[in-house]
Amino acid sequence: MSDIINEKDLFEKLMRLQWLVQRHQLQNRRGRGPFADPTRGQGRVLAILKMQPEISTKDLSYLLDIRQQSLSELLGKLEKAGYITREPSDNDKRVMVVKLTDKGRDARQEKPDFSYPFDCLSPEEQLAFGGYLERVIEKLEADLGVDKKEDMEQWMEKTRSRMGDEAFDHLMAMRGRGGQPSGNAHSHGRPRERGTRGCGRNRSGRPLDRHGDQD
Repeated sequence: MSDIINEKDLFEKLMRLQWLVQRHQLQNRRGRGPFADPTRGQGRVLAILKMQPEISTKDLSYLLDIRQQSLSELLGKLEKAGYITREPSDNDKRVMVVKLTDKGRDARQEKPDFSYPFDCLSPEEQLAFGGYLERVIEKLEADLGVDKKEDMEQWMEKTRSRMGDEAFDHLMAMRGRGGQPSGNAHSHGRPRERGTRGCGRNRSGRPLDRHGDQD
């Protein structure tokens, strides 16, 4: 096998990996319902609400990294099933607040195994692999204009002040781990600086639904 790999081979391997990961997730979700997996769709929403039982749709949209329209679809399904309620904020009627119901609190969710399929790599290899993926992600985000229009620093400071340090750090950690708390929540205390690896210049624009949460 040649030691040199071209861009076409890399792209094909990436597409193959994406397909296999999605197939693995679908197999694991069979028979468990849409709420069992805290890393996808309605399960991600419930996982965050279990940490923060009341949260605005704007804050929830950012934490999930999806558009308001996609979030509304997920919330509509959860509300219809009795897991959440939506009502205007007491402080500002223009702000819609999502609240977890007793049924939502009692919903059972399974802890995903994040070691699979990366257990075939050593810790050093996983760290290097993550770094390579991050560089590609940053380039695509810059080229596609994924950055939010709002001032993220200002948003995070306001949200931290409103929620408190501990709750905010837990929620930011969950955002980074697809709905599960990480071991280093405080690493998410400030927004990530983009474009620091020479992978392109940032352009503002509407966020993409990175996680594709439609379940």
